Amino acid sequence: MKWFKEHKKVATIGLAGIFLLVLVLIGCGVAFSDSGNGSDQKEQEASVTDTKKETAEEKKSSDAEAKKEDAAKEKVSEEKIETKEEAKKEEKTEKKDDTQKTGTASATATTKKEEAKPSSSKSSSSSSTKKTETKANNSSSSNSSKPQHTHTWVAQTKSVYHEATGHYENKWVQDSAAWDEDVYATKVICNCGAVFDSVDAWVQHTDEGCHQGYYVDDVKTGTVHHEATGHNEQKWVQDSAAWTEAVTTGYKCSGCGATK
Repeated sequence: MKWFKEHKKVATIGLAGIFLLVLVLIGCGVAFSDSGNGSDQKEQEASVTDTKKETAEEKKSSDAEAKKEDAAKEKVSEEKIETKEEAKKEEKTEKKDDTQKTGTASATATTKKEEAKPSSSKSSSSSSTKKTETKANNSSSSNSSKPQHTHTWVAQTKSVYHEATGHYENKWVQDSAAWDEDVYATKVICNCGAVFDSVDAWVQHTDEGCHQGYYVDDVKTGTVHHEATGHNEQKWVQDSAAWTEAVTTGYKCSGCGATK
């Protein structure tokens, strides 16, 4: 029992020591985290101050550039005003010179009218020839620069239907064909082959020396021809059959679509 109690005391002391160590470690960790947070806050404050300084410098530089641009614009406007004033002065001097020249030119123009007429005609003809030459040159240059298009004309057609042609004619329609009818008659026939119209004629034949008997029979005496029978009818006789014609209505270029 004593041994058990002693070991129990040792175990309680060990647990208390472990508990104290845990508390010490937790305190160290909290202190370390507080120190780290303080350094981070300091760094953030330093970065904010730096950004403020940079924005202030940028504003200063932008203000300076704006002032420079304003000054350049003022200089340009002043130079434009000066150039306008100089142009007005030059126009006034040119007008004075022109008035003086026109006065002298009007005096000399009257004396040179007759001389100027043939020269003017020559100049007009030469100018017209020059114009035609320049037009021809321009047209030739434009034609040479642009590729020429050659039309390929394709015939445009439509179908036209033509009915059959013909006429009506009187046509004989046969009802019965022609035929020959045999004609028979009753005759007295001697046994010798002689044929008589009556018994009296046969008796006379026997008196002449033929003593054979006779008989009576129908003998063919001829034929009667009967023509064919029929009637006339109006019947359609076709001269030409129906046909379809391809009629050309125009021509169209297969390349550019032009028509003619």
